[in-house]
Amino acid sequence: MFPETVSGRPWLPHAEWARWDEPYRTTYAEYVVNQHAKDASVYAVRDAVGRLEDIQKLDPSWLNGLKLHAATLPLAEFAAVVGNLRAARFGRDSAWRTMATFGALDELRHTQIPLALMHELVRWDVQFDWTHKFYHTNDWVAIAGRHLVDELLLGTDPIEFAIGTNFVFETGFTNLQFVGLSSMAHAVGDRMFEKMVKSIQTDEARHAQIGHPVLETVLKHDPARAQYLVDKWFWRTWLLFAVVTGFSMDYLSPLAQRRHSFKEFVEEWILDQFQRTLAEYGLRKPWYWDQFLGALEIYHHMVYASAYTYRATVWFNLSLPGPDERAWLRQKYPGTWDLMDPVWEQITERWRKSGPGVEWYSHGATPVTFCDLCQLVLCGGTPERNTAQTLVFEGRKYIFCSEPCRWIFGQEPERYAAHKDVVKRILAGEAPANLLELLRIYFNLTQDMWGKDVAGGRYPWLHHDGC
Repeated sequence: MFPETVSGRPWLPHAEWARWDEPYRTTYAEYVVNQHAKDASVYAVRDAVGRLEDIQKLDPSWLNGLKLHAATLPLAEFAAVVGNLRAARFGRDSAWRTMATFGALDELRHTQIPLALMHELVRWDVQFDWTHKFYHTNDWVAIAGRHLVDELLLGTDPIEFAIGTNFVFETGFTNLQFVGLSSMAHAVGDRMFEKMVKSIQTDEARHAQIGHPVLETVLKHDPARAQYLVDKWFWRTWLLFAVVTGFSMDYLSPLAQRRHSFKEFVEEWILDQFQRTLAEYGLRKPWYWDQFLGALEIYHHMVYASAYTYRATVWFNLSLPGPDERAWLRQKYPGTWDLMDPVWEQITERWRKSGPGVEWYSHGATPVTFCDLCQLVLCGGTPERNTAQTLVFEGRKYIFCSEPCRWIFGQEPERYAAHKDVVKRILAGEAPANLLELLRIYFNLTQDMWGKDVAGGRYPWLHHDGC
């Protein structure tokens, strides 16, 4: 009934799981009543302040942050339905299976809410329309997103799912994603997004509790595996959140409404809370913790600069940080911003020379290299010292953005070795080498859809040559 291959390891007799427990004891009837009330509240906010005319009044940068979330959130939540349903069948205790059933219903709700609330935006903006295609394309961000989501939510057994998703992803990172962004949405004036993420968070707080008793049981019988799964999924989850949430908090929001930086949110909602939780269970901090703290200072800045320089490869527009924003970023990241500021000065100088509307003068032309583990661009380290590492497996050389990515690959090479990033697909003749053909044919992005500078280079502070 519960084979190890599907139920997960360590495989233990049922008696070892009999003490499985969680604090949210609820009946199905109570669940339905509570969810109905939450849905009614969300849709009431949409009807009051979430219509198209309300969204059109929001800051353009914030709207592009919405496009980032509209693409990455719904189908990732739907994949979590599958992961929870696997636990609802193969979880090793009836209470676990019941909670996983509620978790699957939660994630289905989290799929439907953003699709419903942002539906009107599809006809208004072709980039919002493209968000529905995101996971079905070969865009480099979609490849990286699928690589994480497919493994974490679709390809794991219930034990790894509970530790990687419920404990690490939801307990460790969801608070940052939903609590932090709801605070920013409130400051920006986006009441619909604020209400949406708050409502989703109430569900996450409940089914995140699945991970704790699973972790506790695994720690008793195989503490090394428990530590490995925490270390692995913390790093993998961090990289994606650094892009999705880091972009939104430090770049795709109006400066006047920024209260805290991405780093400050992470310090408040992850470092303190997650470290306390690890200590409570007798777990060590991940072995790469110092590298994580270093990456917190600069990694998302490096990826954003890369994305801006190759903005036509994404489906949302990006902002060029002006003098005031760069001063704010220097204040928030005093130890690393001096390394990033020359990058933006060089890009700004190219806009000065080209004049407004000339996107390609400040745009890259040749493909960048990607990590063979996380599938994101090689942006580890700083502009002065990249942290890329290599490894040879079965005669093939693999490259990684960081030591933790290389380490994860080395633990389970058979799980990752066959995957090809965009560059390897180009070299194998599976994708076009010409950038425009790559965008149109392989990424399924047409000129009206692909990313541009949010202002087309027309910034009040940017004085062009000859003007």
